[in-house]
Amino acid sequence: MPTDVEKWVKSCAICSVNGRPERRPPMQRAFAPKGVWETVALDFNGPYLKLGGISILVIIFLGSRYAIARSVKSTKFEYTKAVLDTAFEREGFPKAIKSDNGPPFNGEDYAKYCSERGIQTIFSTPFYPQQNGLVEGFMKVINKAMSAAILTGANYQKELQAAVQSCNAADHSITKLPPEEVLTGRKIRRGLPLLNYSKSEHDEKLLDARDREAKLLSKKREDIRRRAKESKVIPGDTVIVERSSRGEGDSRFGTKRFTVMREHNGSLVLCDADGQQLKRHVSQTKKVRLWRSTTPTKVPEESSFPGNPADSGASYERPKRERRLPSYLSEYAHAVDGSLGKL
Repeated sequence: MPTDVEKWVKSCAICSVNGRPERRPPMQRAFAPKGVWETVALDFNGPYLKLGGISILVIIFLGSRYAIARSVKSTKFEYTKAVLDTAFEREGFPKAIKSDNGPPFNGEDYAKYCSERGIQTIFSTPFYPQQNGLVEGFMKVINKAMSAAILTGANYQKELQAAVQSCNAADHSITKLPPEEVLTGRKIRRGLPLLNYSKSEHDEKLLDARDREAKLLSKKREDIRRRAKESKVIPGDTVIVERSSRGEGDSRFGTKRFTVMREHNGSLVLCDADGQQLKRHVSQTKKVRLWRSTTPTKVPEESSFPGNPADSGASYERPKRERRLPSYLSEYAHAVDGSLGKL
C-alpha cells in the first residue's frame, strides 16, 4: 500500500509542478590550474543605471586570483573584445576561458574570437552561477565600490580601480600571498617603500595544497548544510524544469516535459518533444512519472456490473449476511419469549 500511495502521488501533475526540485548533488570542486595564466573567468556586473547604464567586465585568473575590472558601455562583443585584447596583449592568450551563457558569450563573434586564438570556451550551466563561483563572488567587491562612488559622488573609475588594486595587493585568504605577486613572480611597490626588488619565491606545490585543502573543506561544509545527495536523474528520465521567473500564484515548475539526454556532474542536457534542447542543473528540475488524468473517475452504477440480474429485468436483492443471536443472550431470549406468550 505505501508503494501504491507513492506512485499515486508522484503521478499527479498538480503536485509535481508545485513540489520541491531535486536535491542538490554533492559539490564538484574545480581545483586551481597548474599554470598561472592557464584559465581565466569572465562575467559582467550591472548595468548601473545611476552611472549612465554602464556595466563592469571582470576578469579573474583562477590560479593566482588576480582580478581585472573595466567599465564598458554595454555587453556587446565590440566592448568586450577591447578589454580582452588589452589584457591578452600583456599576458598572452590563456588556454581556456570560463563564462556564463549570457551575451556576448553566447554569440558567434565570441566563439570565432576564441577559436582563432586557440582558446577553449567553458560555459557554466544556465541560471546556476555557482559553477563560476570565483568571479561571481568578486562581484561583492565591485558592488561595494560602485555604491561608494554613487553615495559620495566620487569618480566611479577611481573607486573601482582602488578596490581592485587593494584586493590584488593584499594576501589572499587561501594562497596567503598577494594575487599580483603570484601572477608576476615579484613584489610590487604600492604605497609603502619596497626594500627588496628581487623575484618573489613561492612554492607552487604549497599553493596547490592550500587551494585543495580550502576547497575540500568548503565542499564538506556546504554538502552538510545543503543536505546534498547523489542525483538519481539519469539519461532517459522525464523531468520538468523550474521557471526562471514567476509571479504570485504561478507554479514553481512548468508543465512542459523534457527527456534527459546527458548528465555530467549534475548538469543536464534536456530535449522536449519538438527536439529543442536546453541545459539545466539537476537542482532546477524535478523527476516526474506519467501523469494520470485529473478528471474524476465516475463510479459505475450497480446495474452496470457484469452478471448483475438487474440487467435482465429480474428482481435483484442485495445479499445479506446471516445474523445469529449471541449465545450468552439465549436464556434471556427464552425468558422474553415465554413472557410474551403469557400475555
